[in-house]
Parts: sequence; structure tokens; C-alpha cells
Amino acid sequence: MASCLVSRFGHLGMVSASWDCHSRAAGVLERASVGVFSLISRGVSLRSKAAGGAHGFGFGALVCNVMLSHDVAGESLFEPGLSAGRTSDCGEEGLWSVVIPTYNRLPILRKCLQALEEQEGYERSGIREYEVVVVDDGSTDGTLEFLQVGQSHDGVLSSGDLGEGGCVTSRVFPHVKVIRQQHGGATRARNLGVREAGGAVIVFIDSDLVVTKDFLREHGAALSEAQAEHGDDCTFTYGRVVNTANFENPKSEKFKLTDNSAAFFATGNVALSRRLLLKAGNLLKSGYDGPFDADFSEYGWEDLELGVRLKQVGARIKHVPLAVGYHWHPAFSMDQIPKLIDQERQRGRNGVRFFLKHPNLDVRLMTQLTPLHEGLWFLLTLGGLLNEKTLSPFLVLLVAAGHPGLAAGLLSPTLNWHTVQASKEEVLRLKQQGKFVKREP
Repeated sequence: MASCLVSRFGHLGMVSASWDCHSRAAGVLERASVGVFSLISRGVSLRSKAAGGAHGFGFGALVCNVMLSHDVAGESLFEPGLSAGRTSDCGEEGLWSVVIPTYNRLPILRKCLQALEEQEGYERSGIREYEVVVVDDGSTDGTLEFLQVGQSHDGVLSSGDLGEGGCVTSRVFPHVKVIRQQHGGATRARNLGVREAGGAVIVFIDSDLVVTKDFLREHGAALSEAQAEHGDDCTFTYGRVVNTANFENPKSEKFKLTDNSAAFFATGNVALSRRLLLKAGNLLKSGYDGPFDADFSEYGWEDLELGVRLKQVGARIKHVPLAVGYHWHPAFSMDQIPKLIDQERQRGRNGVRFFLKHPNLDVRLMTQLTPLHEGLWFLLTLGGLLNEKTLSPFLVLLVAAGHPGLAAGLLSPTLNWHTVQASKEEVLRLKQQGKFVKREP
């Protein structure tokens, strides 16, 4: 049980409108606030965010279509169109595809993409070439316009000029191709990115991650070592994520104990073979459009749920501490509170969906669907009396005094209280509709 325990509040010192969470839910541990609430939370709550050719092995020609066949009755999960040069649905050997969903994050996205353009030494780890597939999830902050992905009669492509699912090459970043979708969330965006990606290896990062120059090289070397050791491509690599609130120079942040992650799989910094990814995706029922479960239409858990299916198809993890990404979050401020609450309530509802799909103790603990968690947050919030409204004067004082981390730690039990309450409400709603049905193992 101890291995499942992950801090539920650490990110709040540098909160952003990030997806993942954890996945994410993902996502993954972020800067922990100090104070008594932080210490208690860190010990008892669960959170995911807090996971030949290409990379030296030639699995594209190795019985790929057989390995991708459905494990259950029905047709293949999805049939991605083959891009130019791709030898099979397992992707083009020697090509790596970095898939990045983004929504209204243009300032940090610029740093993210520039860092990817500056990759060095990746050829020495078996990577012939790489592409960066950016899926714009209906941004309204000028993301498409900045990337200069094409020409309209006024000289710059606007968000309305690139149709749903349209894909064009960026004029600003040579390795980047941009895809646009109507706003539908990270799950849809990542699935679309995987379908459009041409590489035999898929790398997932978020659009607020700034990587080091040897990021791809380290992932490639680690995957090559794993293939040599095991003779297959069932290993995925999990890089290090360092959380920071330093926008001007995110790479200056030092690694902290609270940056460690207990998640098996999360989309903040991972690389895996396309074949392995699609094999896990084929465990979903027929009709889905990618490896991520489209039932997770709200915030949270979609990447960790994929991690459960990766385990089921025999995936193994290899940590790569030298493949570093710096995960930027702005420091906590009062105007973030409404969105934080909304995200936690979405996470609570998605947690119920996660549990119904995988009704086991690990998932129950991760999603806080236990009397222990309910009792904990009841005690720490005095049954909800210590909430965002009653704590507001103290939060304002702490932020004004230059202690946003302490403010975030103080608010953390309240946010967890919202998560648990949303989960209870979702369970009640599904039971009333006769839909609270656990999937058979």
C-alpha cells in the first residue's frame, strides 16, 4: 500500500490549468507545500500527478500485424492511415514521434517546442529522425497564428482556416506538425496525435514541459538497452519531471524529493513503441479511436488507466533520470481557486469511471474511493466547514506575504474534500440510473 501513496497536494504551490494531471492523473508529484497539512496529506492520500531502426530495434517488420490483432472478439481498435514512408501500422522505423496536446498555453508552449528543436546526439541512440506532433485542442490564445502553420489571404493561418483534424507543418519549428481539433480534452487530443504520428516510437509530454538537449538521446539509449536485455519492445521509458514555477529559466530548478513519482505510467515524460501502445489500446472495446479511453472525457486518470492496460499486455517500466523535463506551473494565486475546484470535481467523477473499469484495491486507493480518505478529509476540513470561502482571508494573507506554497498547502484538504464529494455524488447518480456496474476482471 505504501508504494501507492502519492502526494495529492504538492502541485498546488505551482498550480496551472494543466490537464493530467495526474494520467493525469496522471499525472505526477509536483512541488510540495510546507506546513502541517502538507505533511499529513503526503502520508495518506493518493495522486498520480502527481508514468535495426528506431531506438536500436527493428520491430516494424517483426510480426507487427499479428501482435496488434485483437485480444477479444471484434475488429482491430483503430486503423491509422499510413503516412508516407511508414512500413506498417507499427510506424516508420528510425522515426520517433513526440505527441503534445495543448490548450491555451502559448507562452510555455514556445519554450517547450524550442527545447525540442535543440535536441542533440539522438542519432547515436538509434533515432534517425524525429517529429513533434502538436494537437491544438481548440485554443483561443493565438497558438495556431503563432506557429505560422500556413497562409491565408491575410498572411497567417487563423484558427478557423485549419479544419478539424487538419495537419500542416509549422513554419516556425521545422520538426513540428500541427493538428487542430475542436475543444474536446486531452484524451481525444492524444488519440488524434497518435493516429497522425508516423514514428515507430511514441513519446508523450505535456505542453508545459521544457526538456533538456539530450532528452531524446537518453530515452533512445534506455530503450535500446532494454531491448538488448529482454529481446522485445515491451519496455517503456519514464523520464524525470522536475516541477518549477520559474518561467524565465525553468531548467534552473533543482530536483526535489517531492518530484518523485509513484505512478507506473503517466503522459508527462514517457517513450514507448507504437506496437506496445496499440496493443494496450486493443484491450478497449471496438469503436474507440485510439489507445486512450474516450470515456475519460473530463479531467484526470486517462493516462493511469492506460497504464493498467499496459501492465495487462506485459509492459515493463525503465526509469531514465537523465531524460529530464521541467514542468512549469505558475505559483498559486487566489484566482486559480475556481478552476482548481472544478478540476478536482472532474477528477472525482473520472475516478469513479476508472474504478468501474478496473475494480481493484490499487485503483480504489489511487482514486480515494475509500472510507479512510473520506474520513481524513472530513476531519481536516471539519466536515467541510474549512472551505475555500472560510479560508479565503488566510489564503490572501499568505499569498500577499510571499508564501503561495503555504497557501496551497492550507487549501489542499479542501480540494481533496471536493474530490471525494464529487466521487460520492457520481456513485449515487450512477446507482440511481442503474449504471454503477463494475467491469468483470
